Amino acid sequence: MKRNRFLLVLLVVLSLLLISGCSSNSASKSDDSQNTAPQTATLDESLSGAALLSSLNFSYPDSLKMTTHTVITDSFDATSTTYTKGKNFRMEMDLPDIGKQITIYNAADGITYQYTEGQTTGISFSDQDMSADQGDSNLTNMEEGMTSIDDLAKAFPDNVVARVETLNGEKVIYVETTENDGQNGTVDLHMWFSTKYGVPLKTEVLSNGTVTMSTVVTDISADTIADSQFTPPADVVFTDFSSMDMDTLMDIPSP
Repeated sequence: MKRNRFLLVLLVVLSLLLISGCSSNSASKSDDSQNTAPQTATLDESLSGAALLSSLNFSYPDSLKMTTHTVITDSFDATSTTYTKGKNFRMEMDLPDIGKQITIYNAADGITYQYTEGQTTGISFSDQDMSADQGDSNLTNMEEGMTSIDDLAKAFPDNVVARVETLNGEKVIYVETTENDGQNGTVDLHMWFSTKYGVPLKTEVLSNGTVTMSTVVTDISADTIADSQFTPPADVVFTDFSSMDMDTLMDIPSP
């Protein structure tokens, strides 16, 4: 049972990477000693759909810290804190019976590291092998595996729904996409993008009309983040699972 919970955490982390909105290709580049302040996107509220998305010109902060509440129906409920700086990413998530699960993507290494705080072993995945395993789905085959508002406009030019709404007093871009496949039926993705930070403040994944996963950002700030946050700890030994398929992953021992 503990092994299954560990695998669930791994899958949740990968899902959050897909919908985090912190696309490394869209993020602005700056010197490590500086922090790019976000600028609210100019909105033409008369536009909708792909035309609205194409008209947006987001200024992504180089460093961003977010606290997010994630719920997967009947199986998972947790709060996580994510840190992004340029192409680097870090997530910390406290989980009952497991502890603080930490995931680090180090852009210089091209490797994602995952471990539990206080443990001496962890696992890692390389960019190349993770990209090869993502499959052909529009939702998971976007460049570098992360979703930005630009990705959505390109991947769903015909059936994307987009309009300006208000969420908690802030102007946001509501985006809705639909994907159908033979096995799972209809999968809908609803996202509310911040016009200040260019990332989704709220996300819902629906399967055949039922919400199966939701995320809500409860705190967000463009703080300066130390580079050390994206360096894996020296006292943890990481085993490379890049080339392993899902059947092999089922045999990963519990942390």
